[in-house]
Amino acid sequence: MRAILTGLAILGLATPAAAETWHAFSRSANAAYMADVDAIVADGDITRINLAIVPLRGEASDLSHTVDTYEFRCGANQWRSPVSVEYGPDGAEAGQYPDNSDWLSARDGTVPGILKEIACDGVRANPPFWPTIRAFIEAGRS
Repeated sequence: MRAILTGLAILGLATPAAAETWHAFSRSANAAYMADVDAIVADGDITRINLAIVPLRGEASDLSHTVDTYEFRCGANQWRSPVSVEYGPDGAEAGQYPDNSDWLSARDGTVPGILKEIACDGVRANPPFWPTIRAFIEAGRS
């Protein structure tokens, strides 16, 4: 029995980090907006989701992007973004920027409004979905 528990403990340590599934749900002329649908977390009345903003132009080796954490009060239709993290060309974290703004209304058709539908209501557009931001960039950012 002890050997089984030891084996399970080792397997637990060897498991990969939490899965990512990046869903490109919107684009502007310069950036793709991608939600990590595997990282949605509900904690009490607050639901969190990560939003990556990835430039649509650049070399395949330039992994620069930003990941904003969004929080939603789903029932109240409110949002805020408490932190933004920038990643440099090598994909390493380059800076964190906290934001202590008040809760705002998630208006339909805006990025927060669409992101609220993804985080709170389970809305998904058609694939493709990407396992990492790097995979999206290396595939040509499309």
